[in-house]
Amino acid sequence: MKDTNRIWFLMGKELSHSITLEEEEELRALLASEPELWYSYELIQAVYQMDDVTQEYVQEIKSLLDNRIEPERLNLILLTKLEETDRQVQPVPPSKYRSLYRFAAVFAGIAVLSLATWLIFKPAVVKEPAIVAMQEIVAPKGARKHITLADGTTVWLNAGSKLSYPADFSLAKREVYLSGEAYFKVVHHDEYNFIVHTAEADIKDLGTTFNVKAYEGSSKTETTLIEGALEVSLRKDPAKKMLMVPREKLVLQHKQPTLAKEVKVFEVSTIVPFEKTNDIVETAWVENKLIFRNERFESLALMMERRYNVSIIIKDKTIKEYQLTGIFKNENLTQALKLLQVIAPFKFKINNEQVVIYK
Repeated sequence: MKDTNRIWFLMGKELSHSITLEEEEELRALLASEPELWYSYELIQAVYQMDDVTQEYVQEIKSLLDNRIEPERLNLILLTKLEETDRQVQPVPPSKYRSLYRFAAVFAGIAVLSLATWLIFKPAVVKEPAIVAMQEIVAPKGARKHITLADGTTVWLNAGSKLSYPADFSLAKREVYLSGEAYFKVVHHDEYNFIVHTAEADIKDLGTTFNVKAYEGSSKTETTLIEGALEVSLRKDPAKKMLMVPREKLVLQHKQPTLAKEVKVFEVSTIVPFEKTNDIVETAWVENKLIFRNERFESLALMMERRYNVSIIIKDKTIKEYQLTGIFKNENLTQALKLLQVIAPFKFKINNEQVVIYK
């Protein structure tokens, strides 16, 4: 039997930023077994983080939760929030969220106990600049994710990637933050740009379908433009920028050499489809294909680690430098390694989630 009260208790601790790692894991496990409660929790978080709450949003929450608490009580709390928002002219301190703390407590159906919990775990009010609430989407190793943002833009996240964006993401505020690789199909708007921020570059959409590869720890950021137009600029030096046209690939090396003469900040090349299938190498992962052309084995191993959720150790320096070309789609890890053995001399051992490659 599901411990619903326990879920609400843990939700309260998380929203008040006092939850432990063990409790957070417990909350995720409980919510996974209760999809309706998971969605309810997302709504609670959204209301908690927003400055303006629409009447439609109130009705959505109310219709979902009518059977869990007294509807009139929920209505009163949320409408009070709406009235407070309407009266605001200047930004208000964090105390404006007190009604939402009460909302979460009453919502739990254990008013006295939960209210006491909120009072215990509620952080002290500190007059500091407001922190922008962020949503985060993660595609773990061994998996990909496909999401649609509020403006209609579709995003495919490759394995081992993270996409963050403001909780109040809207047409007028279209900025996302990427660590990893993502394929974007942006809904263009003449007045509002769509911007992708990576650790080293800002990529501004000018009506676009494109791919960005910027994994943490990588020595370069790659942007591949399929259609439309892009403007790519350096985060540390915004004056340095490049306008891209379709079927171009731009590579930004993170560490620029220190030379007396001017060096190329951006390396631009033309996209060349994989000759055997006519796939675009840089975006084939969206179709669950791993295509590599003259790729160093050491670099290919990193791609395979993300694709198969394993750790790959190459014991021999000569093997790391092998130049490999090929394509994987439905092959499992063992099959992929055996295919590589056809074109490169090496041996391998698989021990749980670790692969050792040797001569």
